[in-house]
Amino acid sequence: MAVADETGVGGKRWFALYTKPHKEYMVQGLLRDRQVETYLPEIAVAVRRRDRRDKKPFFPHYLFARLDPHGDQMAKVRWTPGLRRVVSAGGQPIPIPDEVVSHIRRRLETMVEEKPASPFEHGELVHVTRGPFEGLDAMFDRALSPEGRGRVLLELMGRLVAADLDVGDLQS
Repeated sequence: MAVADETGVGGKRWFALYTKPHKEYMVQGLLRDRQVETYLPEIAVAVRRRDRRDKKPFFPHYLFARLDPHGDQMAKVRWTPGLRRVVSAGGQPIPIPDEVVSHIRRRLETMVEEKPASPFEHGELVHVTRGPFEGLDAMFDRALSPEGRGRVLLELMGRLVAADLDVGDLQS
């Protein structure tokens, strides 16, 4: 029975890297420039604005890098701008098995697109198209659930009244 090589391909292992907020892409780019293999797990997101990414990190603040734990590459990686630390225990970096990274890749390939909590922004004027308030205009207050519920403020009897509606029953 053959025993799997514990050190991974060419002695390199995957390690989890913890970045500063919103610096995952910057760290990934800097490491790629240094010829370090990286993997940043991403999930697709629906976006309304063109200046936003259509993907976002699945694990905010984290990405993976394949490194030789005994070479000088690990020391160079630790000084990457935007990186907080290599995930460690007892002062030693923790290698991530290749199977775990492969499993994450496979799972993310099969995941469906993440929908935004709401297609409307706080304070946006909306028109109710269905339900008991059909035909009324309202001000969108906030999303209530990932399932598509939202709170709107309607002017009824001379005052603003909050109502929880399906965002599918609203249009801008």
